[in-house]
Amino acid sequence: MLKNPLALKNDQVKCLALEVAMIDVLLDFLFPQEVCCICRKPGKYNTRRPWCKECQEKMLQMQCSCPTCDKCGKYLENGASLCADCQKTPPGFELARSVGPYNEPYRIAIKVLKFMGRKHLAYCMGDMMAEKVQSEPRFMPIDLIVPVPISSGGLKQRGFNQAELLARQVSKRLKVKMDPRIIYRVKDTPSQVELSREEREKNLQFAFQIEDNRKVYRKNILLVDDVYTTGSTSRECTRVLLEAGAARVCIITWATGKGY
Repeated sequence: MLKNPLALKNDQVKCLALEVAMIDVLLDFLFPQEVCCICRKPGKYNTRRPWCKECQEKMLQMQCSCPTCDKCGKYLENGASLCADCQKTPPGFELARSVGPYNEPYRIAIKVLKFMGRKHLAYCMGDMMAEKVQSEPRFMPIDLIVPVPISSGGLKQRGFNQAELLARQVSKRLKVKMDPRIIYRVKDTPSQVELSREEREKNLQFAFQIEDNRKVYRKNILLVDDVYTTGSTSRECTRVLLEAGAARVCIITWATGKGY
């Protein structure tokens, strides 16, 4: 005799919860942490809490340290509602937000994830990004989550796309589909680190394309990246998504720079 559909669904939820719990245990076994990944304070840490209480408290305090641009979310040092960049050239996306400013300890966390290969950090970081999305009603509705693609050189060197790792965790938390194949790079751009805003924009011109316009047509897209600095990457990805027929684009990142 067949089980009723509701019972099957409940069994599937229980199995999924068990799988997640087993993954947590496995990650903590494979990546034992005896020091805070940010300040190196000795202690017992895990995938859910990879940093110490002091670093966590500092993160929370920094989130409300000063006002942010109403459009792109960059931290402002004056009383304006928009940063200079958004006033000069309004971006095509609906809004962008980050968990915190691109200062320590946020900057250390993303560097540990990207350059030390501590992929398990994306678990906690992605959860915090999802919480930020849930706290801002203007993000809703969200039909599809899309990570910013990494260059082939960066992927070869690093072995993974940190934006995709973060997007996967945001997707799990928000229960919204994530597709890493929506945007792909057609131009392998060099590092943006030492470039000015104008140079970054020129560097990224026509660097991205949409794999299949039908996948984004009339969809509300949540674009995920690790850091929002000048916004050049986010603006260019937004442009190709909107040209492909997306209804609107919102952006969530782990950290953001300062606006003026």
